[in-house]
Order: sequence, then structure tokens, then C-alpha cells
Amino acid sequence: MLLPDPALSRAVLVGVHDYRHLAPLPGVQAGVGRLADLLCDPAVWGLPRRHVTVLGAEVTADRILQAVRAAGEAAAETLLVYFAGHGLREHRSRELYLALADADEEEHLTFGTLPYGELVAMLRREGFPARRRMMFLDCCYSGLATSMGGGSVAVVERCDLANLVVETGSGEGDPGDDDDTDFVGHVMTSASGTEESYTPAGSYPLFTGALIDVLEKGIPGAGPALSARSIWQYVRQQRIGSTPQYKALNSREHEPWVRNRAHDARSGVPARRVLPAGSEPMLSPVVPSGELRFATVKGGGYRIGVVKEQMRDVIAKVEDPRLGWQAVPPHFRTVSGRWFQGWDTEEVDAYVEQRRTEPTEFIDALRLLLARQGITVVPGGGPVVGQLTSRFAKKGAVTFTESHLCLKSSAARTSIPYAELENVFLATSHEVVDTGVGNDQGAFPSESLILVTEVTCGHRTLEFREASSAPVRETLRAFLPAMKALRARHPEWFRMVP
Repeated sequence: MLLPDPALSRAVLVGVHDYRHLAPLPGVQAGVGRLADLLCDPAVWGLPRRHVTVLGAEVTADRILQAVRAAGEAAAETLLVYFAGHGLREHRSRELYLALADADEEEHLTFGTLPYGELVAMLRREGFPARRRMMFLDCCYSGLATSMGGGSVAVVERCDLANLVVETGSGEGDPGDDDDTDFVGHVMTSASGTEESYTPAGSYPLFTGALIDVLEKGIPGAGPALSARSIWQYVRQQRIGSTPQYKALNSREHEPWVRNRAHDARSGVPARRVLPAGSEPMLSPVVPSGELRFATVKGGGYRIGVVKEQMRDVIAKVEDPRLGWQAVPPHFRTVSGRWFQGWDTEEVDAYVEQRRTEPTEFIDALRLLLARQGITVVPGGGPVVGQLTSRFAKKGAVTFTESHLCLKSSAARTSIPYAELENVFLATSHEVVDTGVGNDQGAFPSESLILVTEVTCGHRTLEFREASSAPVRETLRAFLPAMKALRARHPEWFRMVP
């Protein structure tokens, strides 16, 4: 299980419980406070308390946007925004407004409210480094919200599934739908675009209460981690008087978010033994194990060859890849299937959970940190710039060895020991370059945006000029703060690093 790093994540929770013209919602204040406590609980996610911003009844629209902007600029992993309060809708345009203390549904809806389109535009701001961005709305008509698209659903009758979160009766949102963004997005709402949400007297809002219940108690049988989608599937089965909606962008279906308190991970791995085959088995082609997916044998258990292969590809990023077969866990309980034997699913899941959460050495923490970005450490500690292809870094431009960050620009190369990363400074800017062409028919003007990243360490400065995707810039903007946070937790490791 590989959860989003809480040290690199931020949350902004807004709860408006007291109104001058609308009915009060006393349960909202308690719900937001409890939700903040759970997000900070190491048994759930473990966000540092200073990474959670809680805004109350007297908050203004500008203050909310400023808080989201500050959190977005600081979050390199996950940015979460939550709102609970009254929701208002403009019937003609079908736009959603988040009601603040001065809101009055009898007057112009733009007074005393925050248009949802402005909030989501801030959340999906291009300059934010967060890889995953999450929006939770607990208010009436919250299903009008689009999935990170800004604004609200313009015409519900068109059933534009690219814009709807999930309308009543339409089933589930398709988490594979892509957007023109390069981040993972999740939107979960308490109701559809035509429904009200409910807050009983003396209790949490029903949707928030169901969410709190999941984080407090977990979901039995759901594995060691819970995804936003699995939480939504559980919440929508509860009786909350409305139909919760969900949509994901650029996301795998079961990408883990928080720990499942109902999961009983085994502390140790017992000796190998064979269990007899049970009754007629059910065929389960793919079983999720955190971010790993192990095929199962017919009759129970993970396929042994598949576990070994994925252990080499993923777990070995935390262990030493040079160990080869010795890095593969040697002893799991064997389950007899219909035709083949497999490894016990609970023991494999418990092993993955145990080995991936708390590294005890620097190199393990480095491999785990980079694995969150899909990057592998190059074996060997030499300062030579190697070749590495990843979904972020261009081939050879950025390489991570066991002891050095290696950079290679078009004009120079350098190797920086991890112990000296505190002396590395990153400056980013952009240039507009004329890429127009001309011929005997005339000139055809055109401009392109070039992103410039300057990395300075001591007297050396390397410059990287990239197009809009900016893989070097995005890699370093995520890596350097992560290493700074790691240094703060384990300064002794950086005194030992060559």
C-alpha cells in the first residue's frame, strides 16, 4: 500500500454553520473539526496539523481562495478541499453557489457566496505541483459541480457524461475519463444536482457523518487501504436522504488514499503450509493490493509467479534491486487452488503494508519517495549521469543514484550529493519564442511558450528549456521539498550520506 505522502500534502476544510439570512447548521462545525482530527490521525492518513487549514462561519470568499492558493503552492503530493454548508443554485444557468454567512437565496446569488467555478478554477490552477487534487462538497445541489472542470453543468438534460459528476440513476462515474490536465482529480458530492442535503438537529450533516464513519471504522473486507472511489461506494449505500456523486480524472480506479481501520494486517509471516482446496471457487481475475494488482489462482490465493514479478518491480524499489531473487519474500502460506497453488492473499497484503510504510534506512526512504513519482533509483553510488526514462524526467536529464542527484542539460552536467541538497536553489521562468514561418506567400506568425528552469548549486548553474509539459521542472519541484521534509525528520541520515 502506497498512500499519498502526508508530509507533502495539504487540506483546506471550510465549514459554514451560522448564517444571517439562512437556517443555521450547527452540526457542520463539529463535523469539520472531527474530519480534521481524522485526517491528522496516523491510523488514517497522518497529515501534520500545520498542513490542515480549517475555516469557519465568518470566512469570506477571498479568504477561501487565498487559503486554497497557499495550500496548492505548498502541496507537492495531494491537495484536498472540503466545503460544508448551504448550497444555492441559479435555476436558469444551473450554476452552483457555496453559501457563506451573508448569503440570501431571495437576493442576488452572487452576494455573500462563493461561485463553485471560482473555487474549482483555483484548485486546478496550472502552477500547482500537487499530483492529486480532491474536492468534497456537502451542500444542497452539489451534484451540479463538474469534475474539476470549473463552473457547473450547463444543461443537465443533455446528459453530458463528460461534465456530470454522476447524476441520480446514472450509475457510477467512469474513473478512466481523461481531461486535458496532468493531475489526478477526484470530486465527491453529497447529492445530485437536483437534491437537497440534510443536517439533522444535534448531529453531523448526513454525508459528512457517513464520511467520518468510514474514516473512523473503516470498511470490512476492503483491504489495507481505501480509495476515494471505494469510500464513495460505501457512503452511497448509507441512508443519508440524497444520492452522493463521484467523478475521477486521470485516475486508476482503486488508487489508495487513506488507511482502512477495519483491516487486520498480520504482524508476522508464519511458516509455509498447504491448505486443502475448498468448495467450488469463484474466479477473481484481478485482486487489488494497494497499488499492486496480483492475479489469483482459481480456488484462492495470489499467483506465485505474478507476486514474484511485481515484487521485483515494486517492492525492490524499497529494497536493494541488486539482491535479485533474494529481495523477493521467501515464505508465504500456500493455498491449494483448483489447478494450481497460490500464496495467501492476506499474508502478501500484510507484507506489502509492513515493508512499504516505515523505511529504517536512507536508501529505503529514497526509493520509496521516488516510487511515489514512478522513478527508480539507479543502482550504484557513482556520480556518473546515467540514463533513466520515467513518466516525469527526460532520458538522461535527471538521474537519481543511491547517493547523488545527477543533472544533464544541453550545455553541462553535474552531480549533487543528497547531503548538499539544502544548497540547491531552483528558479523558474518562461519565455515567449517566435516560431513563425514565412515564404513567398507571406509571413505566418506563431508563438510558443518555453519554460526555463535554472538549478544552482554553489558556483554552478544548469539551465533546462522545456515545452509546456516541463518534466525536469516538475520532477525537481516535487523532489526537493520532499527531501527537505525527509531531512527534517531524519537529519542523521544526511550526515551519513556521502
